[in-house]
Amino acid sequence: MKILITGGTGFIGSHLVERLLKEKHELILLKNSFSNTWRIKSILKKLQIYEIDRLDNLESIFKKYRIDIVIHLAAKYLKQDPSFLEIKQMNYFNITVPTQLLDIASKFKVKGFINTGTFFEYKLDNRKKPISERSPKNPYNYYTVTKIAFEEILKYYCVNSKIKGVTLKLFSPYGEKDNEKIIPIIIKSFIQNKELNLTKGDQKLSFTYIDDIVDAYIEAIDFINKKKFEYDNFNIGSNQSYSIKQLIKIISRISRKKNIVNLGQIKSTKDEKINIQCDYGKAKKYLNWRPKTDVTSGLGKTYKYYFNALV
Repeated sequence: MKILITGGTGFIGSHLVERLLKEKHELILLKNSFSNTWRIKSILKKLQIYEIDRLDNLESIFKKYRIDIVIHLAAKYLKQDPSFLEIKQMNYFNITVPTQLLDIASKFKVKGFINTGTFFEYKLDNRKKPISERSPKNPYNYYTVTKIAFEEILKYYCVNSKIKGVTLKLFSPYGEKDNEKIIPIIIKSFIQNKELNLTKGDQKLSFTYIDDIVDAYIEAIDFINKKKFEYDNFNIGSNQSYSIKQLIKIISRISRKKNIVNLGQIKSTKDEKINIQCDYGKAKKYLNWRPKTDVTSGLGKTYKYYFNALV
């Protein structure tokens, strides 16, 4: 299949690109000229690459290739309190650009559009029940608002044209080549023997290993090819939640080093009491997807990657 992918230089996208190439798909990578390609350096020659900020006509790609599927992973992310300029940037990258891509894809009879969402769209509290696709929404920040806005646009196109749409709502992905998030930060502190100060670490999240995340995109492609539908969305995450405190203990065992993370040294945030569990029942039923990697195995693979990279 010919697949156009955005965000292919990022953490999740780079792993997905490698997997799609192994499965013999032809990939067209749409990226910004300033994107860092270090994650996919070894496979760049196997990709058809276009720089969207230097492209005069986005339609030219669809005219040149008979694209079957678009996978949208690219996003502009800011966690808290964006400036007006940053709001404009998020609107552009998270709403305007994918909408343009979707509009062109629908005109050129592309079969399906796979969108990437986030569990931050749901109401986050100290809940006892896992989060399902029917759980109430309460966007965590402005970034999440833009993700919800584009999903509504995608629904509109799917209902009013022949393109099929899927949104995968991801729960706390982690693994090799990750961004500078909490798990790599903790792992690096152990590898480099540097003390790390954190909050109490009581928040619990559904950490989901990158290989399982990639599996979900592969199953979504199959779903689009084989099922009759207009639009659907699926939670993609582990049904096991772990606190930061628990992760530190697991990483300490993996590293065989004494814990050097100082909990409670930083003021707790509003997220400290959340307990996020993913209900992936819908994905299991319709996508034939489930998380296969337990957190100890996933952290072990992640630790090994960073150890080899840093030592």
